[in-house]
Amino acid sequence: MKRILRRAAVALAVAAVTALAAPPALAADGPDASNAPDASEAAVAGGFTPGKLPVSGAVLSSGVQLDSHTTWATGYQVTVTGPHVRFTPVVVSHDDRRGKQWTELPLPAPDFKMRSNTIAGSSTHDAWVFGDREPTTGRILAEHWDGAHWASTPIEPPPGELYDLNLLGSSAPRPDSAWAVGAASIVTGRTPGPNGGTIINTRTAGLIEHWDGSAWHRMSADGIDGDWWLNSVTEIARDDVWAVGNTAAPDDKPVLLHYDGQAWSRVAAPAFTGLAGEYQSVAASGPKDVWVVGRTILADKDRGHPLVAHFDGRTWTTVQAPEGVAGKLWSVTAVPGGMATVGWDPSGAQDRPIGFRYTHGRWQNLDLSVTGYEDVSYLAVVAAPDNRLTALGTGSTPKSQDYQPLALTGRG
Repeated sequence: MKRILRRAAVALAVAAVTALAAPPALAADGPDASNAPDASEAAVAGGFTPGKLPVSGAVLSSGVQLDSHTTWATGYQVTVTGPHVRFTPVVVSHDDRRGKQWTELPLPAPDFKMRSNTIAGSSTHDAWVFGDREPTTGRILAEHWDGAHWASTPIEPPPGELYDLNLLGSSAPRPDSAWAVGAASIVTGRTPGPNGGTIINTRTAGLIEHWDGSAWHRMSADGIDGDWWLNSVTEIARDDVWAVGNTAAPDDKPVLLHYDGQAWSRVAAPAFTGLAGEYQSVAASGPKDVWVVGRTILADKDRGHPLVAHFDGRTWTTVQAPEGVAGKLWSVTAVPGGMATVGWDPSGAQDRPIGFRYTHGRWQNLDLSVTGYEDVSYLAVVAAPDNRLTALGTGSTPKSQDYQPLALTGRG
């Protein structure tokens, strides 16, 4: 898969600036939906059925269950013209009473040309999408849906010369409380490059933004050295919020933060096996049942192995992942008796999907493969009240190397 466009990816460069190059496997003139197979007609083992999506040439990066029947997902369409890559945010909706068909919602920002990375909400009348900062305008994608219209809610950038900013994770359990986390890279200096160019040096720090019902407020977290960012956040109660991420190489360690209603503080991550580790996603069913997933690096050339941790209300513990499984876990959702998680294995020639339920101390493999799609990655998983799961991501086939969105629903 064209990995440079993965969600937390390219924008958080620490030292040198490089132009965003077009993924080599994408067609030069942009996505061609006519060559894309209809994933909804493909056969999937394990009880998962692909939905009929109204968009093509896209990545679905995040999802949220807004009521017992309604699932929303967000992401971005990718258009390549010569050396230029353009993004367009998308939001799609699925009502499980209407079969496999998904519906495209109005664009949250029709003129916005960067990624929509994360979606959250408490109902179909209270939803949010967040994304990147648009370099040409300085606008940060933070859009609220009131049931009829999208409205922009300005988030002020941090002080200094801003190189990049990405909002990567969100939680919005009530109309008067929403969280968005990510990172900002601030320019710290410029030095001559070895080939006559200029190297722009940056410092990257995590962002924590909170909506109180009327405005956004930035919060800080102390005690984290070097470059770091946040990937995910979940609010359990007003005084019980968790956020996760990681520091940059060469340290490359998990970052685990907690908010007690007054301030954010860093919590020691539980010990794990590996040279480095990253926390990618956090979810909870309550204060005594919090889950985190990501990846651990076991050796210098390792592309990653699943990393899982659990909080029982008192202690964080690393949970032993299934043996013999390589790859990174990118998203987690709480389910009765445990959690479900999805990701992908990038160690081969193509990305291979991975997914699991972990309930009552037992692992169950989720077969999220799609016939005809040899290159598949999942970036989000959503749980419905009836124990159905929806896995969201992207895939490609030998005949169509464009990004094609995927949304599989089933119980596994």
